Amino acid sequence: MKIDLPSIEQQQAFVFEQATREAIAQLQANLQAPHIAPQTELDESAYSRAHLLREREGWEAPHQDIVGAYFRYFQQHFPEYNTDKKLAALLGLSGDRRVREFKEGARKVPYGVWRAFLVMTGRAPQDVLPVLAYMA
Repeated sequence: MKIDLPSIEQQQAFVFEQATREAIAQLQANLQAPHIAPQTELDESAYSRAHLLREREGWEAPHQDIVGAYFRYFQQHFPEYNTDKKLAALLGLSGDRRVREFKEGARKVPYGVWRAFLVMTGRAPQDVLPVLAYMA
């Protein structure tokens, strides 16, 4: 008995196409996320807005006051992330100590972690990169 299987290249193309369709569906679903009023714990106008930029646009790590206010506000609205440990897991961090260090200003939030948080909270758009060629 002979079983014809698609080539590895065809299988990779199929997986890529499926993942792209799933990403498009997620982007569409993101447009339906609820709108929550801005945080009022601190006056953001007293701080630089460079933490909202992309790296190539002059991003700067957010001040600890911004980090703490944003994280606490998020945790108030999403009980499933109401501990630093749960928030750390959402952000792909290994433990809650890092989240506490960000809040306290003992450590600056890395761009990738902060950008992911901004995207998840609708404060920044998701970057979608162009595929220039399939070079598998």
